Amino acid sequence: MKLRYIFTALAAAALAFVGCQEEERFLDEVQVDKSIVAIPVEGGQDQITVTATAEWVLEMPEEAWFNVDLVSGAAGKTVVTFSAEATADTREVNVNLVCAGAKQAIKVLQMAKKVETPLSTCAEANAGETGKVYRVKGTVTSIANDLYGNMYITDETGTVYVYGTLYQGAEKQFSKHGIEVGDIVTVEGPQSPYNGSPQLKNVTVIEIEKSLIKLEKLISTPLPLEGGVVTALLTVKGGEFSVEIPEDAAWLTAGEPSDLGGVTCVELTAAANEGGARKTTVTFKTIVDGKDYIAMADVEQAGAIKAVTVAEFLAAAEGTSLYELTGVVKNIKNTTYGNFDIVDATGSVYVYGLTNNGAVGSNDKTFASLGINEGDKVTIVGTRTSYSGTAQVGGTAYLVAHTAAQAATIAEFLAAPVSADKWYKLTGTIESIVKEEYGNFYLTDGTSRVYVYGVTAAPVAKNDKSFPSLGVKAGDKITIVGTRAQYASSSVEDQKEQVGGPAYYVSHEAATEPDTPAEPEPETPAATTLTLTNAEICAAMTSSETSYVDYTIESASGVWTVNASRNNANTFLQCRGKKGAYIKTPTFEQDIKSVTIHFSEAKQVYANNVYCVFPSTWTAPTADAAYPEDGNVGKATTDGSYSLTIPVNAGNKQVYVSIISTYAYYLDHIDVNF
Repeated sequence: MKLRYIFTALAAAALAFVGCQEEERFLDEVQVDKSIVAIPVEGGQDQITVTATAEWVLEMPEEAWFNVDLVSGAAGKTVVTFSAEATADTREVNVNLVCAGAKQAIKVLQMAKKVETPLSTCAEANAGETGKVYRVKGTVTSIANDLYGNMYITDETGTVYVYGTLYQGAEKQFSKHGIEVGDIVTVEGPQSPYNGSPQLKNVTVIEIEKSLIKLEKLISTPLPLEGGVVTALLTVKGGEFSVEIPEDAAWLTAGEPSDLGGVTCVELTAAANEGGARKTTVTFKTIVDGKDYIAMADVEQAGAIKAVTVAEFLAAAEGTSLYELTGVVKNIKNTTYGNFDIVDATGSVYVYGLTNNGAVGSNDKTFASLGINEGDKVTIVGTRTSYSGTAQVGGTAYLVAHTAAQAATIAEFLAAPVSADKWYKLTGTIESIVKEEYGNFYLTDGTSRVYVYGVTAAPVAKNDKSFPSLGVKAGDKITIVGTRAQYASSSVEDQKEQVGGPAYYVSHEAATEPDTPAEPEPETPAATTLTLTNAEICAAMTSSETSYVDYTIESASGVWTVNASRNNANTFLQCRGKKGAYIKTPTFEQDIKSVTIHFSEAKQVYANNVYCVFPSTWTAPTADAAYPEDGNVGKATTDGSYSLTIPVNAGNKQVYVSIISTYAYYLDHIDVNF
């Protein structure tokens, strides 16, 4: 429902009019120079030009009464010819031209008599079939782009969006139509949704009926929050004249129109605004011969900035109203745009961008220059928005005030001068809590201690007794921000130097529960060397299946894993680096200090061969590849003798032993030294 002010019509001369614009959109994947193919009734042909960005194909009906020379084509421009025999009856069919998932509807006609697309309402066009051509008639209520001819057409059933208006089949010629807001137009074009929203695309203008009313100028908008007057200057040709203001905009009223030298003048008066920014659309109307002609104007008024808590902000409705929030900066996620959480005693909300430009608007990427860190106190202004149903501060928000917190040790804090303006970020362990209600406790960092005279959940001027809600207890590690204070009359000496403010909470880590005393580890055997003997090796090598596959050897020192072969007499372990051989020790109770390999004299040991030990977490390479040396925890090189000791880094209770060469050697036994 609208408030309607009815007045006597006033005639006025026409003035220049500039339409609104919006950001230009990109075109789809395929275009045709015309969407209707007209074949003569006596038989013949007609052509269209296809402009495509990729391969295209025509979806032909099962029983087509026409022929076409091309049903598919490549990217670029292609001329397609349609033909048919003579007919006595009008016939038509819709076909789709498909390119990269996009569909362009084409109507093929052979008319025995003139056929016009029936007139549809805006609602019918919006709910219509994709690709089908619709003809609608209505009033142009907004021109979104005056180059391509993007506009909104409204009738009694609703509004349809037109994306592109052709002039004699050409794009970007909209101005040649001379269409203005308020004109009554009849257009025809295919239904072509964009991101799920219905629209008519690249329409042809059938008829234009110029409006008998036009808004020429709007003076003094936006209005200040104190209120004021907006003057609308209009050209009006016709009888009854009225001004309609939406019912929810009772803050705006229309005065009696006046004639200023042939121009109709209407004053719109706005009351003082105690809330957020507001906006409404005023409709000016004249009626001639039973037809409504309209002009529309948007009236805006600035709003007050309301200081709220986070909880109050979250409960507010989305819109353009401005809110001031004060809290702690936490969880900075983007330092270019200024995305973070702002937290106070009532809750937390995500800030989707913060700038220093002093007004809600586009993000100018000034956040990095503000020097804001987690734990700092800020006051910001923004709007209530949301993303995927979750509330956030939008706008982009802008900074009003910033209190930086300097990180310091307790000793550095105590050495600083007393000041109510300088804020410090301190981290330490709560030694003991004196007053739970206010958050009074002793804080220590292991070298110094200080008395904290009150901590709150967020920055406040006076202690709000929110400390118990934090769930902090003695022994917890806590980070707070406060000022260097002094309480001269304290009876306790070390309470004179205090953290004041009151301080506010940033984060904490709960104290860990003491571990249950572990049972003593069993003592390592008295021997300092454990040996995998040659007899134990040979006992496990009774099958030819032990040739370079994993198998286990149970010995007195534990279970070993071996990937190696045996000599022909089954008397020694044969290891060859190229085969991916290794020996893995058991897991011992003590760190292994070294491993000694004893070679058999049955085969010469090559000098300068490299041998390594690897940790138990090592992944053995595949067979038939020489092992790499990197990642080892010990390494040694032979000099041709028949034994080799490899030192092992501390912390290894189990290791792999491997040769890093392609040469074979025989192993007699191996010692692990502790």
